Amino acid sequence: MSKGSNPSSITTTSSQEPSDFIRPYFQQAVDSAQDLYEGSTPNFFPNATYTDFAPETSTALNLTSARALAGNPLLNQSQTEASNILSGNYLNPSTNPYSKALYDQMAGDVISDVNSQFTSAGRFGSGANQEILTQELGQLANQVYGDQYNRERDIMANTMATAPGLGEMDYNDIARLQGVGVEKESLEQAKLQDAIARYDYEQQKPYIKLNQYLGSLGASVPSNTIETSPVFRNTGAGLLKGAGTGLNIAGQLGVNPLYGAIGGGLLGGFA
Repeated sequence: MSKGSNPSSITTTSSQEPSDFIRPYFQQAVDSAQDLYEGSTPNFFPNATYTDFAPETSTALNLTSARALAGNPLLNQSQTEASNILSGNYLNPSTNPYSKALYDQMAGDVISDVNSQFTSAGRFGSGANQEILTQELGQLANQVYGDQYNRERDIMANTMATAPGLGEMDYNDIARLQGVGVEKESLEQAKLQDAIARYDYEQQKPYIKLNQYLGSLGASVPSNTIETSPVFRNTGAGLLKGAGTGLNIAGQLGVNPLYGAIGGGLLGGFA
């Protein structure tokens, strides 16, 4: 090498071709990939990905709605009775026909006995006769009605403790009706998610098909899979699990910004 000379650059180009043995099969695979790319497959699951209400469930929900709207007749009667008790409507002895009948019967015996004694003494109708008769009837009234009054006061005190619960029970019918609405809303939400999944599936389908087609030609692209998942209804919380997306490409399209943007938008639709 002479002094001051510079080495020359040498560019080598190499290519790799399939062997003659494998070439026909490779070409067949490429043609099949093109046919798949230009075809209509894959397709979303043709039927609903949610389960509709069973006849028994629909019947139960309808009956619950009807009962909730009509209310509990026993509750209304209980509240009315509690109101009567707290108003003191039963403190008057005349409101108890059995006690009054007992008093009238016993009073008749007392009057007969007192008057008989004064008649025998020749003093029937006297002032003393009326005084003793009044005293005897007063004591009888205390015996018959006094305990009844005390018992009724005890009932009033107990009713005061139960009154708040009776008032709160009004909301039971409202809660039942609301529960029926939650069940129906969860089914409608499942239907909506099913429709969204089908829409998003069709939006994503061309990109996945192109991705798979380029991959079959040997291009450096991520592989993707497509699957259909059912939409679940959670009746306890009214929430949905899974959206029947028909696409399972989360995190796999991040290599290409276009794919990444589409995949992120798709996942956002199910959030």
